[in-house]
Amino acid sequence: MINKTLEYLYQLHNRGIKLGLNNIQNFLVQCKNPEKKFKSIHIAGTNGKGSTASIIAKILQTNGFSVGLYTSPHLINFNERIRVNGRPITNEEIIRFTKKHQKYIDKKSITFFEATTAMAFNHFSENKVDYAIIETGLGGRLDSTNVLNPVQTILTEIDFDHTHLLGETVEEITAEKCGIIKPRVPNTTINTEKNIFSVILKFSLENNTTTNFIKKNDIKIKEQNKKILHFSYKNLSYTLPQSGSFQAENAVLAIESIKQILPSLDTVKLQQGLDKWYWPGRMQEMRNNIFYDVAHNSSGIKILSDDLYDIFSKKPLGLVVIKNDKIRKEILDLFKNSFEDIVISTIPSKDILCKEDIRKIDDLKNFKFIENIKDAMNYIEQRNFKGPKVIFGSHYIAKYVYNFFDFSFDKGSI
Repeated sequence: MINKTLEYLYQLHNRGIKLGLNNIQNFLVQCKNPEKKFKSIHIAGTNGKGSTASIIAKILQTNGFSVGLYTSPHLINFNERIRVNGRPITNEEIIRFTKKHQKYIDKKSITFFEATTAMAFNHFSENKVDYAIIETGLGGRLDSTNVLNPVQTILTEIDFDHTHLLGETVEEITAEKCGIIKPRVPNTTINTEKNIFSVILKFSLENNTTTNFIKKNDIKIKEQNKKILHFSYKNLSYTLPQSGSFQAENAVLAIESIKQILPSLDTVKLQQGLDKWYWPGRMQEMRNNIFYDVAHNSSGIKILSDDLYDIFSKKPLGLVVIKNDKIRKEILDLFKNSFEDIVISTIPSKDILCKEDIRKIDDLKNFKFIENIKDAMNYIEQRNFKGPKVIFGSHYIAKYVYNFFDFSFDKGSI
């Protein structure tokens, strides 16, 4: 039964992306406005949304709060997107919500993301969560999640992202993501680059709110290895049970945001939450010195390659599967300069870079291309190379990676 329901939900993708709030607002009225029945923290940005959201959720949960978490896309199962206290929504709950509202969804041409957003809000309301941590799907201003009246908003690192919908410049993209900023609702961000900073500051002033601008230079990496990350922020030390320097930035965003709404949580209580945190697909070691990461844009790929170099003192060997609209000069330069070598592969999807796309891009022709991703992973695994190896790119490859390495994936533990 769940397969039939998911097939129905996935075919809603055919309705495309509808940027706007009328559809979701009317649908939520039909659902008795569940979004008004819990406190929320709303997160937009390009990189780090899921990690930041999951860190906040884990800290709050560890300190006795009931917490909903809504993230996308999923890596393996649809259920991952919607969780309460780490437990994914059940198949039965997905079926029940879909069956109850299917006539309305069809009549009003509700899209996939509008349907899943309403499902998430309904699930959080039914479970009477204290807080729901909500990640935007695309942009911010016209994203379906932007019907919330949050107690806190967060802007993670902003980079080029869905340029065909959000704008061709980083300033235009920032303005779209700043659409989640609400009047007199505190905002926290890691973006202090001048051009992005000025846009965020403008929106903050217009909304008569304060933005806490976290300076990256105040975050100090004290130690990093394959399994752990020690860092400090303003002379306070923290530890994450997962590697990746970018996670220090996400953790500080999470910590500073929580401090705004729950100032009584001290460093010990915050660390207790960090100790129990886990988020898959982020510099995750699949086998000895072979990693998997969902980095898929220039800033994410650069940080990934830099971190692996810092740990191993050697450039990584990379296997990439990436969307065809992500190939920009910055990424091509990273492929050439930040990796020992790059192998390109593909999967069946019209959005993923394939052999025909590569033929049109001269700078990609010199890289080895292995069409079958299983063959490509086998090649990477068997290749005689003493440094780190990393498989990275689109979220869509997760199931292939976990299956190939026979790696246990348990989102229920998050």
